[in-house]
Amino acid sequence: MATSEEHDAVRGAARGGTPEWAKITPDIRMQPLFDVVSQVITAAGQAVGTMAETKDHLVRSDGYILTRGIKSLKAARLLVSAGHWEHATAVARQLFELLVNIEHFGAFATREEAQQLYNGFGLLQFFLGELRRIEFEKEKGRAADTRWELSVRDYLDNHCAEFKLPPRADGATRWRTSWSGKTTRALAESSPNAMRVTQYELLFSAWSEQTHATPGVFASDLFLQYEEEVIAEAFAEIDGVSLELLPPISGVARREAHTLSMAIALFMQLWEQLPHVPQPDPEHVRKWLDGIKAFAGDRGLPM
Repeated sequence: MATSEEHDAVRGAARGGTPEWAKITPDIRMQPLFDVVSQVITAAGQAVGTMAETKDHLVRSDGYILTRGIKSLKAARLLVSAGHWEHATAVARQLFELLVNIEHFGAFATREEAQQLYNGFGLLQFFLGELRRIEFEKEKGRAADTRWELSVRDYLDNHCAEFKLPPRADGATRWRTSWSGKTTRALAESSPNAMRVTQYELLFSAWSEQTHATPGVFASDLFLQYEEEVIAEAFAEIDGVSLELLPPISGVARREAHTLSMAIALFMQLWEQLPHVPQPDPEHVRKWLDGIKAFAGDRGLPM
């Protein structure tokens, strides 16, 4: 049973003070999820390690994709741990985009065909980026590497024909904006997983303000603080309820849990889409998913 002093502390929080529970860091209140993240990252890193010596380009490509996913999951954990859940939403969005693109490989006759197109578009993006950088340097009056510029222009002129669109009215070259010819929303809609559309709506609509730092971000911060004060006031009137229940259901902590839970789930589903990477032990997967569901489900999160 909470003591009168504890209830007084919560009432103080509702009146603008800071209760002790509000000082609990994400490292403490999110520890169960952090434990799952650590286990998943360790297992995925070991899987990538087994592929270090391979010369098979398909195997190496899957390894690169999983490595990118590992870095994203590490970034999400780091941001949430530091109390920056709103920035972690952008990382979750990257994992989602990577996942729906790799899922789209299944729409091709062979995975090799899809991988070649995917890698080819990656090279196109690299050389277009180099050309923009070179042009920027020249506009600023800085020395440019003429030989490299010639190589970049030669590659763009003589390669990547499958990504070229009819030229603009002034003759300028136009390029496809994606390797698949589809938007992220279209990829979500064509995914064999029906949850992708719902996830898209969350990441690209509900959390869009967080990703793009729109004015809505500041309104969200205000309402999250207000939500915590309302919760604090409500619990202050209830006897027999431990204050330990407060941190997991407060506004910010709820969003921390939701963001990181989604990032973990998206990463695990991405791993599942990589047939050339050793897959985790099914028993470990079940354990990880149970851990996520238990933590998030107890907090009313839509997992």
